[in-house]
Amino acid sequence: MRNQSTLAGRLIWFSVAYASLAVIVTSLVLWFVIAGVVREQVDQRLDLQIETIRNAIVIGADGGVGLRGSVDGPPFDRQGSGWYWQVEAKGQRLSSRSLGSETIESPPSPFDWRRLLTGTSQAADGGDGRGGDLHFRVARTFVGGTGLEIVASAPSSALSVPSKRALVFLVPAMLILGACLIIGSVLQVRFGLSPLRRLSGQIAEIATAQRSALPPAQAAELFPIVEEINHLVEANRLRLAQTRLQFANLAHGLKTPVASLGLALNDDNDPSGASRALVARIDRNIRHHLGRTRSSFADAGHYFSIELAPRIDDILEMMSRIYADRKIVIRNSVSSGTFLNCSPEDADEILAGIIDNAFKWAASEVQISSTIEQDNVAVVIADDGPGIEEAFIGDVLFPGRRLDETKPGDGFGLTIAAELAEMYGGSVELAVRQSHGLVVTIRLPVAMR
Repeated sequence: MRNQSTLAGRLIWFSVAYASLAVIVTSLVLWFVIAGVVREQVDQRLDLQIETIRNAIVIGADGGVGLRGSVDGPPFDRQGSGWYWQVEAKGQRLSSRSLGSETIESPPSPFDWRRLLTGTSQAADGGDGRGGDLHFRVARTFVGGTGLEIVASAPSSALSVPSKRALVFLVPAMLILGACLIIGSVLQVRFGLSPLRRLSGQIAEIATAQRSALPPAQAAELFPIVEEINHLVEANRLRLAQTRLQFANLAHGLKTPVASLGLALNDDNDPSGASRALVARIDRNIRHHLGRTRSSFADAGHYFSIELAPRIDDILEMMSRIYADRKIVIRNSVSSGTFLNCSPEDADEILAGIIDNAFKWAASEVQISSTIEQDNVAVVIADDGPGIEEAFIGDVLFPGRRLDETKPGDGFGLTIAAELAEMYGGSVELAVRQSHGLVVTIRLPVAMR
Protein backbone atom coordinates (compact mmCIF):
# COMPACT_ATOMS: atom_id res chain seq x y z
CA MET A 1 0.00 0.00 0.00
CA ARG A 2 1.34 3.40 -0.96
CA ASN A 3 2.18 5.73 1.90
CA GLN A 4 0.09 8.87 1.75
CA SER A 5 1.35 12.08 3.29
CA THR A 6 -1.05 14.45 4.97
CA LEU A 7 -1.75 17.97 3.79
CA ALA A 8 -0.77 19.32 7.20
CA GLY A 9 2.50 17.38 7.06
CA ARG A 10 3.34 18.79 3.66
CA LEU A 11 2.64 22.34 4.78
CA ILE A 12 4.66 21.91 7.97
CA TRP A 13 7.66 20.40 6.18
CA PHE A 14 7.57 23.15 3.57
CA SER A 15 7.36 25.78 6.33
CA VAL A 16 10.26 24.18 8.20
CA ALA A 17 12.42 24.09 5.05
CA TYR A 18 11.47 27.65 4.12
CA ALA A 19 12.09 28.97 7.66
CA SER A 20 15.44 27.17 7.85
CA LEU A 21 16.55 28.58 4.50
CA ALA A 22 15.35 32.05 5.49
CA VAL A 23 17.25 31.88 8.79
CA ILE A 24 20.46 30.73 7.06
CA VAL A 25 20.25 33.44 4.38
CA THR A 26 19.40 36.09 6.98
CA SER A 27 22.30 34.99 9.16
CA LEU A 28 24.74 35.24 6.26
CA VAL A 29 23.41 38.67 5.26
CA LEU A 30 23.63 39.92 8.85
CA TRP A 31 27.16 38.53 9.21
CA PHE A 32 28.26 40.34 6.03
CA VAL A 33 26.58 43.52 7.26
CA ILE A 34 28.35 43.25 10.63
CA ALA A 35 31.67 42.54 8.92
CA GLY A 36 31.14 45.56 6.66
CA VAL A 37 30.31 47.80 9.62
CA VAL A 38 33.41 46.62 11.50
CA ARG A 39 35.58 47.20 8.44
CA GLU A 40 34.10 50.66 7.95
CA GLN A 41 34.79 51.59 11.58
CA VAL A 42 38.40 50.39 11.32
CA ASP A 43 38.86 52.32 8.06
CA GLN A 44 37.46 55.46 9.65
CA ARG A 45 39.87 55.10 12.54
CA LEU A 46 42.82 54.66 10.20
CA ASP A 47 41.69 57.59 8.04
CA LEU A 48 41.46 59.72 11.16
CA GLN A 49 45.03 58.73 12.07
CA ILE A 50 46.22 59.58 8.55
CA GLU A 51 44.53 62.98 8.73
CA THR A 52 46.06 63.62 12.15
CA ILE A 53 49.52 62.76 10.82
CA ARG A 54 49.04 64.94 7.74
CA ASN A 55 48.13 67.93 9.88
CA ALA A 56 51.15 67.31 12.15
CA ILE A 57 53.75 67.07 9.33
CA VAL A 58 56.25 69.91 9.13
CA ILE A 59 58.58 70.48 6.15
CA GLY A 60 61.85 72.09 7.20
CA ALA A 61 63.83 74.70 5.26
CA ASP A 62 66.23 71.99 4.18
CA GLY A 63 63.33 69.85 2.94
CA GLY A 64 63.39 67.58 5.95
CA VAL A 65 60.17 66.02 7.16
CA GLY A 66 59.16 66.26 10.81
CA LEU A 67 56.15 66.16 13.11
CA ARG A 68 54.65 68.67 15.48
CA GLY A 69 53.97 66.96 18.73
CA SER A 70 53.17 63.29 19.25
CA VAL A 71 50.61 61.42 17.17
CA ASP A 72 51.20 58.04 18.84
CA GLY A 73 47.96 57.86 20.76
CA PRO A 74 46.47 54.46 21.71
CA PRO A 75 46.62 51.94 20.19
CA PHE A 76 49.49 53.18 18.01
CA ASP A 77 51.75 53.33 21.08
CA ARG A 78 51.80 49.55 21.73
CA GLN A 79 54.72 47.89 20.01
CA GLY A 80 53.85 44.92 17.84
CA SER A 81 50.15 45.59 18.13
CA GLY A 82 49.60 45.80 14.38
CA TRP A 83 48.34 49.36 14.75
CA TYR A 84 51.10 51.22 12.89
CA TRP A 85 51.63 54.31 10.86
CA GLN A 86 54.45 55.28 8.54
CA VAL A 87 55.35 58.36 6.45
CA GLU A 88 57.73 58.26 3.50
CA ALA A 89 58.98 61.36 1.64
CA LYS A 90 62.20 61.97 -0.35
CA GLY A 91 63.83 58.85 1.07
CA GLN A 92 62.94 59.86 4.62
CA ARG A 93 60.76 57.69 6.84
CA LEU A 94 58.81 58.42 9.97
CA SER A 95 56.96 55.70 11.86
CA SER A 96 54.98 55.03 15.02
CA ARG A 97 56.48 53.79 18.27
CA SER A 98 54.46 50.58 17.87
CA LEU A 99 56.32 49.81 14.62
CA GLY A 100 59.77 50.17 16.21
CA SER A 101 62.64 49.71 13.78
CA GLU A 102 60.57 47.82 11.26
CA THR A 103 58.85 49.15 8.18
CA ILE A 104 55.52 48.62 6.52
CA GLU A 105 55.68 47.27 3.03
CA SER A 106 52.38 48.29 1.51
CA PRO A 107 51.42 46.68 -1.77
CA PRO A 108 51.60 48.93 -4.82
CA SER A 109 48.32 50.56 -5.78
CA PRO A 110 47.30 51.99 -9.14
CA PHE A 111 48.04 55.65 -9.69
CA ASP A 112 44.93 57.79 -9.24
CA TRP A 113 45.08 61.56 -9.91
CA ARG A 114 41.86 62.21 -7.99
CA ARG A 115 43.13 60.52 -4.86
CA LEU A 116 46.49 62.31 -5.27
CA LEU A 117 44.88 65.71 -5.54
CA THR A 118 42.33 65.17 -2.78
CA GLY A 119 44.55 63.09 -0.53
CA THR A 120 41.85 60.44 -0.18
CA SER A 121 43.11 57.15 1.21
CA GLN A 122 42.48 53.74 -0.23
CA ALA A 123 42.43 50.28 1.32
CA ALA A 124 45.01 47.54 0.89
CA ASP A 125 46.00 44.32 2.61
CA GLY A 126 49.49 43.07 3.39
CA GLY A 127 51.76 41.96 6.21
CA ASP A 128 54.42 43.12 8.67
CA GLY A 129 57.89 41.81 9.30
CA ARG A 130 56.65 39.54 12.08
CA GLY A 131 54.41 37.57 9.76
CA GLY A 132 51.20 39.20 10.91
CA ASP A 133 48.40 40.09 8.50
CA LEU A 134 47.61 43.78 8.26
CA HIS A 135 44.88 45.92 6.82
CA PHE A 136 46.11 49.22 5.37
CA ARG A 137 44.84 52.62 4.50
CA VAL A 138 47.25 54.41 2.15
CA ALA A 139 47.12 58.12 1.28
CA ARG A 140 49.41 59.88 -1.22
CA THR A 141 49.34 63.63 -0.81
CA PHE A 142 51.44 66.85 -0.86
CA VAL A 143 52.46 68.92 2.13
CA GLY A 144 54.37 72.14 1.42
CA GLY A 145 55.02 70.99 -2.13
CA THR A 146 56.55 67.72 -0.95
CA GLY A 147 54.99 64.46 -2.03
CA LEU A 148 54.22 62.11 0.85
CA GLU A 149 52.88 58.60 1.31
CA ILE A 150 51.12 58.07 4.63
CA VAL A 151 50.26 54.51 5.63
CA ALA A 152 48.17 53.49 8.64
CA SER A 153 47.55 49.85 9.43
CA ALA A 154 45.43 47.71 11.71
CA PRO A 155 45.80 44.00 12.44
CA SER A 156 43.50 41.79 10.37
CA SER A 157 42.14 40.46 13.67
CA ALA A 158 40.59 43.88 14.25
CA LEU A 159 38.28 43.02 11.34
CA SER A 160 37.69 39.32 12.00
CA VAL A 161 37.47 39.11 15.80
CA PRO A 162 34.47 41.48 16.23
CA SER A 163 32.68 39.67 13.40
CA LYS A 164 33.33 36.29 15.01
CA ARG A 165 32.31 37.66 18.39
CA ALA A 166 29.06 38.83 16.85
CA LEU A 167 28.42 35.27 15.71
CA VAL A 168 28.32 34.18 19.36
CA PHE A 169 25.15 36.24 19.76
CA LEU A 170 23.92 36.02 16.18
CA VAL A 171 23.79 32.22 15.92
CA PRO A 172 21.69 31.60 19.08
CA ALA A 173 19.43 34.50 18.16
CA MET A 174 18.89 33.06 14.70
CA LEU A 175 18.26 29.59 16.13
CA ILE A 176 15.64 31.01 18.49
CA LEU A 177 14.12 32.96 15.62
CA GLY A 178 14.04 29.81 13.48
CA ALA A 179 12.39 27.83 16.28
CA CYS A 180 9.79 30.57 16.72
CA LEU A 181 9.11 30.58 12.98
CA ILE A 182 8.71 26.80 12.92
CA ILE A 183 6.39 26.82 15.94
CA GLY A 184 4.44 29.65 14.38
CA SER A 185 4.18 27.71 11.11
CA VAL A 186 2.89 24.63 12.92
CA LEU A 187 0.29 26.69 14.78
CA GLN A 188 -0.62 28.49 11.56
CA VAL A 189 -1.13 25.18 9.75
CA ARG A 190 -3.24 23.80 12.59
CA PHE A 191 -5.33 26.97 12.73
CA GLY A 192 -5.54 27.25 8.97
CA LEU A 193 -6.69 23.63 8.56
CA SER A 194 -9.18 23.78 11.45
CA PRO A 195 -12.07 24.48 9.02
CA LEU A 196 -11.20 21.24 7.22
CA ARG A 197 -11.21 19.29 10.50
CA ARG A 198 -14.51 20.94 11.43
CA LEU A 199 -15.90 20.04 8.00
CA SER A 200 -14.83 16.42 8.51
CA GLY A 201 -16.65 16.33 11.84
CA GLN A 202 -19.78 17.83 10.27
CA ILE A 203 -19.71 15.18 7.53
CA ALA A 204 -19.48 12.53 10.26
CA GLU A 205 -22.54 14.11 11.92
CA ILE A 206 -24.42 13.72 8.64
CA ALA A 207 -23.43 10.05 8.61
CA THR A 208 -24.87 9.62 12.13
CA ALA A 209 -28.05 11.64 11.39
CA GLN A 210 -27.08 14.43 13.77
CA ARG A 211 -27.51 16.92 10.93
CA SER A 212 -29.14 16.77 7.52
CA ALA A 213 -26.77 19.11 5.66
CA LEU A 214 -23.54 21.00 6.10
CA PRO A 215 -23.73 24.56 7.43
CA PRO A 216 -22.16 27.41 5.43
CA ALA A 217 -18.38 27.15 5.39
CA GLN A 218 -16.33 29.59 7.46
CA ALA A 219 -13.60 29.77 4.82
CA ALA A 220 -14.45 31.11 1.37
CA GLU A 221 -12.29 28.42 -0.25
CA LEU A 222 -14.56 25.72 1.21
CA PHE A 223 -17.82 27.18 -0.12
CA PRO A 224 -17.77 25.14 -3.38
CA ILE A 225 -16.88 21.94 -1.50
CA VAL A 226 -19.69 22.42 1.04
CA GLU A 227 -22.19 23.15 -1.72
CA GLU A 228 -21.18 20.06 -3.71
CA ILE A 229 -21.37 17.84 -0.61
CA ASN A 230 -24.82 19.21 0.24
CA HIS A 231 -25.94 18.57 -3.34
CA LEU A 232 -24.58 15.03 -3.10
CA VAL A 233 -26.34 14.42 0.23
CA GLU A 234 -29.62 15.74 -1.15
CA ALA A 235 -29.29 13.65 -4.31
CA ASN A 236 -28.54 10.57 -2.20
CA ARG A 237 -31.56 11.30 0.00
CA LEU A 238 -33.78 11.56 -3.07
CA ARG A 239 -32.41 8.30 -4.48
CA LEU A 240 -33.05 6.57 -1.16
CA ALA A 241 -36.57 7.98 -1.07
CA GLN A 242 -37.21 6.71 -4.60
CA THR A 243 -35.77 3.32 -3.72
CA ARG A 244 -37.87 3.13 -0.58
CA LEU A 245 -40.98 4.03 -2.58
CA GLN A 246 -40.20 1.36 -5.17
CA PHE A 247 -39.76 -1.28 -2.47
CA ALA A 248 -42.99 -0.19 -0.78
CA ASN A 249 -44.78 -0.44 -4.13
CA LEU A 250 -43.25 -3.85 -4.64
CA ALA A 251 -44.42 -4.98 -1.21
CA HIS A 252 -47.91 -3.67 -1.72
CA GLY A 253 -48.09 -4.80 -5.34
CA LEU A 254 -47.01 -8.39 -4.68
CA LYS A 255 -47.93 -9.22 -1.11
CA THR A 256 -51.51 -7.97 -1.33
CA PRO A 257 -52.59 -10.14 -4.31
CA VAL A 258 -50.56 -13.09 -3.00
CA ALA A 259 -52.22 -12.77 0.42
CA SER A 260 -55.64 -12.41 -1.21
CA LEU A 261 -54.97 -15.47 -3.34
CA GLY A 262 -53.95 -17.42 -0.24
CA LEU A 263 -57.17 -16.43 1.53
CA ALA A 264 -59.24 -17.35 -1.53
CA LEU A 265 -57.86 -20.89 -1.69
CA ASN A 266 -59.51 -23.55 0.45
CA ASP A 267 -60.21 -27.25 0.48
CA ASP A 268 -62.99 -26.83 -2.05
CA ASN A 269 -61.03 -25.15 -4.85
CA ASP A 270 -57.64 -26.59 -3.88
CA PRO A 271 -58.27 -30.05 -2.47
CA SER A 272 -54.66 -31.17 -2.84
CA GLY A 273 -53.22 -28.00 -1.28
CA ALA A 274 -50.70 -27.68 -4.13
CA SER A 275 -51.84 -24.18 -5.05
CA ARG A 276 -51.75 -23.05 -1.43
CA ALA A 277 -48.25 -24.49 -1.06
CA LEU A 278 -47.18 -22.62 -4.18
CA VAL A 279 -48.70 -19.38 -2.85
CA ALA A 280 -46.94 -19.91 0.48
CA ARG A 281 -43.65 -20.46 -1.35
CA ILE A 282 -44.14 -17.24 -3.34
CA ASP A 283 -44.95 -15.38 -0.11
CA ARG A 284 -41.80 -16.74 1.58
CA ASN A 285 -39.67 -15.68 -1.36
CA ILE A 286 -41.19 -12.20 -1.33
CA ARG A 287 -40.60 -11.90 2.43
CA HIS A 288 -37.04 -13.21 2.05
CA HIS A 289 -36.05 -10.74 -0.64
CA LEU A 290 -37.82 -7.82 1.00
CA GLY A 291 -36.04 -8.72 4.22
CA ARG A 292 -32.69 -8.62 2.43
CA THR A 293 -33.72 -5.33 0.86
CA ARG A 294 -34.55 -3.90 4.29
CA SER A 295 -31.19 -5.07 5.65
CA SER A 296 -29.21 -3.59 2.77
CA PHE A 297 -31.25 -0.41 3.02
CA ALA A 298 -30.44 -0.10 6.73
CA ASP A 299 -26.77 -0.92 6.19
CA ALA A 300 -26.48 1.66 3.43
CA GLY A 301 -27.74 4.26 5.85
CA HIS A 302 -30.83 6.47 5.77
CA TYR A 303 -30.50 9.58 7.84
CA PHE A 304 -33.42 11.74 8.82
CA SER A 305 -34.26 13.80 11.84
CA ILE A 306 -37.92 14.67 12.39
CA GLU A 307 -39.57 15.66 15.66
CA LEU A 308 -42.20 13.22 16.92
CA ALA A 309 -44.54 15.54 18.85
CA PRO A 310 -45.64 17.78 15.92
CA ARG A 311 -46.38 14.66 13.83
CA ILE A 312 -48.55 13.20 16.57
CA ASP A 313 -50.35 16.51 17.07
CA ASP A 314 -51.21 16.81 13.37
CA ILE A 315 -52.51 13.23 13.18
CA LEU A 316 -54.61 13.62 16.36
CA GLU A 317 -56.14 16.84 15.05
CA MET A 318 -57.12 15.05 11.86
CA MET A 319 -58.53 12.02 13.75
CA SER A 320 -60.50 14.22 16.15
CA ARG A 321 -62.30 15.70 13.14
CA ILE A 322 -62.91 12.37 11.44
CA TYR A 323 -64.26 10.79 14.63
CA ALA A 324 -65.77 13.95 16.09
CA ASP A 325 -69.18 12.27 16.61
CA ARG A 326 -67.61 9.61 18.87
CA LYS A 327 -66.43 12.13 21.50
CA ILE A 328 -63.22 10.16 22.08
CA VAL A 329 -60.96 11.56 24.80
CA ILE A 330 -57.32 11.97 23.72
CA ARG A 331 -54.59 11.64 26.33
CA ASN A 332 -51.34 12.65 24.63
CA SER A 333 -48.18 12.67 26.79
CA VAL A 334 -45.62 12.70 23.96
CA SER A 335 -43.03 15.27 24.99
CA SER A 336 -41.24 17.62 22.62
CA GLY A 337 -37.56 17.18 21.84
CA THR A 338 -37.81 13.56 20.65
CA PHE A 339 -36.54 13.01 17.10
CA LEU A 340 -36.96 10.01 14.80
CA ASN A 341 -34.55 8.72 12.19
CA CYS A 342 -37.36 8.19 9.72
CA SER A 343 -38.64 10.01 6.67
CA PRO A 344 -41.65 12.28 7.31
CA GLU A 345 -43.84 10.36 4.84
CA ASP A 346 -43.10 6.94 6.35
CA ALA A 347 -43.48 8.24 9.91
CA ASP A 348 -46.90 9.68 9.04
CA GLU A 349 -48.00 6.44 7.40
CA ILE A 350 -46.89 4.28 10.33
CA LEU A 351 -48.33 6.50 13.05
CA ALA A 352 -51.51 7.49 11.22
CA GLY A 353 -52.41 3.89 10.36
CA ILE A 354 -52.11 2.66 13.93
CA ILE A 355 -53.70 5.77 15.52
CA ASP A 356 -56.61 5.41 13.07
CA ASN A 357 -57.10 1.81 14.23
CA ALA A 358 -57.05 2.99 17.84
CA PHE A 359 -59.76 5.60 17.16
CA LYS A 360 -61.74 3.08 15.13
CA TRP A 361 -61.93 0.55 17.98
CA ALA A 362 -61.75 2.82 21.05
CA ALA A 363 -64.81 3.06 23.29
CA SER A 364 -64.05 6.38 24.98
CA GLU A 365 -60.35 7.24 25.00
CA VAL A 366 -57.02 6.89 23.23
CA GLN A 367 -53.71 7.22 25.09
CA ILE A 368 -50.40 8.03 23.40
CA SER A 369 -47.00 8.24 25.10
CA SER A 370 -43.35 7.91 24.13
CA THR A 371 -40.11 6.83 25.78
CA ILE A 372 -36.52 6.47 24.57
CA GLU A 373 -35.09 2.95 24.79
CA GLN A 374 -31.36 3.05 24.00
CA ASP A 375 -31.26 3.68 20.23
CA ASN A 376 -35.03 3.52 19.66
CA VAL A 377 -38.06 5.67 20.39
CA ALA A 378 -40.98 3.61 21.67
CA VAL A 379 -44.39 5.14 20.85
CA VAL A 380 -47.17 3.46 22.81
CA ILE A 381 -50.74 3.81 21.47
CA ALA A 382 -53.47 2.32 23.67
CA ASP A 383 -57.25 2.26 23.31
CA ASP A 384 -60.08 1.04 25.56
CA GLY A 385 -61.90 -0.89 22.88
CA PRO A 386 -62.78 -4.61 22.83
CA GLY A 387 -59.16 -5.56 22.17
CA ILE A 388 -57.97 -8.82 20.65
CA GLU A 389 -57.74 -12.23 22.20
CA GLU A 390 -54.10 -13.10 22.82
CA ALA A 391 -54.36 -16.18 20.63
CA PHE A 392 -55.25 -14.05 17.60
CA ILE A 393 -52.70 -11.24 18.00
CA GLY A 394 -50.29 -12.86 15.55
CA ASP A 395 -53.02 -13.17 12.92
CA VAL A 396 -53.70 -9.43 12.90
CA LEU A 397 -50.32 -8.70 11.33
CA PHE A 398 -50.92 -11.19 8.52
CA PRO A 399 -51.71 -9.34 5.26
CA GLY A 400 -55.42 -9.11 4.54
CA ARG A 401 -56.47 -10.87 7.75
CA ARG A 402 -59.43 -9.19 9.47
CA LEU A 403 -60.99 -10.43 12.73
CA ASP A 404 -64.07 -8.25 12.49
CA GLU A 405 -65.70 -7.71 9.10
CA THR A 406 -68.17 -5.18 10.52
CA LYS A 407 -65.54 -2.42 10.66
CA PRO A 408 -64.35 -0.76 7.43
CA GLY A 409 -60.85 -1.60 6.21
CA ASP A 410 -58.87 -3.95 4.05
CA GLY A 411 -56.72 -5.69 6.67
CA PHE A 412 -53.40 -4.33 5.38
CA GLY A 413 -52.91 -1.25 7.59
CA LEU A 414 -51.04 -2.91 10.44
CA THR A 415 -49.03 -5.03 7.99
CA ILE A 416 -47.86 -1.98 6.04
CA ALA A 417 -46.98 -0.13 9.25
CA ALA A 418 -44.99 -3.10 10.54
CA GLU A 419 -43.11 -3.51 7.25
CA LEU A 420 -42.23 0.19 7.08
CA ALA A 421 -40.99 0.11 10.68
CA GLU A 422 -38.88 -2.98 9.95
CA MET A 423 -37.35 -1.17 6.96
CA TYR A 424 -35.81 1.29 9.47
CA GLY A 425 -34.74 -1.45 11.86
CA GLY A 426 -37.77 -0.92 14.10
CA SER A 427 -40.84 -2.97 14.93
CA VAL A 428 -44.57 -2.93 15.68
CA GLU A 429 -45.75 -5.03 18.64
CA LEU A 430 -49.31 -5.70 19.81
CA ALA A 431 -50.34 -6.60 23.35
CA VAL A 432 -53.60 -7.03 25.25
CA ARG A 433 -54.31 -4.18 27.64
CA GLN A 434 -54.66 -5.24 31.28
CA SER A 435 -58.14 -3.72 31.70
CA HIS A 436 -59.58 -3.87 28.21
CA GLY A 437 -58.41 -2.73 24.81
CA LEU A 438 -55.25 -3.02 22.77
CA VAL A 439 -51.72 -1.61 23.22
CA VAL A 440 -49.57 -1.08 20.12
CA THR A 441 -45.87 -0.26 20.60
CA ILE A 442 -44.04 1.28 17.65
CA ARG A 443 -40.26 1.29 17.85
CA LEU A 444 -38.31 3.50 15.45
CA PRO A 445 -34.64 4.56 15.58
CA VAL A 446 -33.90 7.74 17.49
CA ALA A 447 -32.11 10.62 15.75
CA MET A 448 -30.11 13.48 17.13
CA ARG A 449 -31.71 16.90 16.78
